[in-house]
Amino acid sequence: MSKNSLIRSLAIGMLPLLAVVSMGCSKAKDAGPAAAFALDTLVHVPAAVVAAGEVRIATIPVRPLADTLVVSGEIQANPLKMAHVSARVSGTVQAVTAIAGDRVLRGKALATIYSPEFLAAQSDFLLAHERADRAVASGSSEAEALQSIAHSSDRRLEVMGANAADVETLHRTQESIPYLLLRSPIAGVITEAEAAVGKQVTPGTDLFGIADLSEVWAVVEAYEGDIGKFSMGQPAQINTTAYPGRSFGGLVSSLGGVIKEATRTLSVRLRVENPGLALKPGMFVSARIATGGTRQAIVLSEGAVQEMGGRKVVFVALSDSEFVARPVELRALGGDLVEVTKGLLP
Repeated sequence: MSKNSLIRSLAIGMLPLLAVVSMGCSKAKDAGPAAAFALDTLVHVPAAVVAAGEVRIATIPVRPLADTLVVSGEIQANPLKMAHVSARVSGTVQAVTAIAGDRVLRGKALATIYSPEFLAAQSDFLLAHERADRAVASGSSEAEALQSIAHSSDRRLEVMGANAADVETLHRTQESIPYLLLRSPIAGVITEAEAAVGKQVTPGTDLFGIADLSEVWAVVEAYEGDIGKFSMGQPAQINTTAYPGRSFGGLVSSLGGVIKEATRTLSVRLRVENPGLALKPGMFVSARIATGGTRQAIVLSEGAVQEMGGRKVVFVALSDSEFVARPVELRALGGDLVEVTKGLLP
């Protein structure tokens, strides 16, 4: 393949004074291996090719740019808004009424457990209250002590997982509740479900995990050189490929305390409102964070950038027919625009 045919298919880059942009940048991948051309090697393009519009020369001016950081990361559930539901008594799971992915309200029944321990505690409750009631009615000197024992039996049932309504029903009907209900302590989405009918449980057996996803974290990675541009409370715009054209608002809430040695980045946590629970834990996102400053920058379309030898390059015009490839480092600005951060000086 000739140099001319290669140039016609490449997107060409820029200098502060002069830039070249190929009209056929979408053909770049079909142009053959570009690595055969050394970077900074002059390439000549016939004047007829330029005149025909197959290669377009355009001036790309240096311009002031709002100092906006674009960082990427992933969505995580807020651990302060998560709950685990575990068995508090020994027994056997009798029924399961919720599975992973279900949305539940606070107090929603998740499973039932048959527990001889729970039944015995109810019998103690009924006996303690019966004795306390008789002592109060007869004016016995032991009434206060027996009432204290009755209140302790109430508390024991609550520790096992019974709620106030269960205790009231037991006191009113004087009949034991056959199964202990496991209820969700918060409203949210079930992220883990380990309960199964017939499963034997003991106190501490973890059965459900629930996360309130109405507000989530976007944990993004900031390069070491950008850390000083972050501050608590900075607004952020969160985007994800799952919802093109839709943005979510967030705020910088924490700057991680340790630089990752392998990547030289710092984890930055953003609090993000999550209407409709659209953002899911594990989802990849990008965040745009305005620092409040401006800088002089070289900005061009992604179409003007090519890959040669495994590196990003732009083709710089030295004249109307002479070009040179220059390796560059880029920062995404959103849409199809990128900023040249290294390789070309503003």
